[in-house]
Amino acid sequence: MKSIYISGYKPYELNIFKQDQKEVKYIIIYLQEKIKQYIEEGLEWVIISGQLGIELWAAEATIRLKKQYDINLAIIEPFLNYNQRWNENNQLYYQKIKSRADFVSVCFKDEYKGPYMFKEATKFILNNTEGTLLIYDEDHVASPQYLKRDIIAFQEKNQYNMDITTLYDLSEFVTEYLRES
Repeated sequence: MKSIYISGYKPYELNIFKQDQKEVKYIIIYLQEKIKQYIEEGLEWVIISGQLGIELWAAEATIRLKKQYDINLAIIEPFLNYNQRWNENNQLYYQKIKSRADFVSVCFKDEYKGPYMFKEATKFILNNTEGTLLIYDEDHVASPQYLKRDIIAFQEKNQYNMDITTLYDLSEFVTEYLRES
């Protein structure tokens, strides 16, 4: 796989309300380890749409890995001014991530007009990646369920990989990580 889309939960869906919560640290470490595995298998690009939560934490993990690996980060926003309604701290965090990306673009060169923009942006990303790492758990239903549904529909017509990490998988990783530390 040369390119992968990484997505999943938004922070509040994981009861994370501050960037400095310890859970964020462990999620980023987990994502770094997963991305390293993909790099060893030929990964060149990590793609996100810029959502708060898993996507930006994956971007942060990718940026950290750039010191050791030849890996690129692309942000494909659904529409112009995508984050304009976010609070100031989230906007500053996003701008910091965005400034370190290797490629930034938008699917629609217009401001938000409707939910179809998100659906079309997802289609564009799926058509331009070979797989998705989705942080999602059927026992913790939230917004990633829609992406999972879209990926499954996409897989019916295309050869496409979906790697799902559950909350149990994350918990096991953290337990093992803490044991080794």
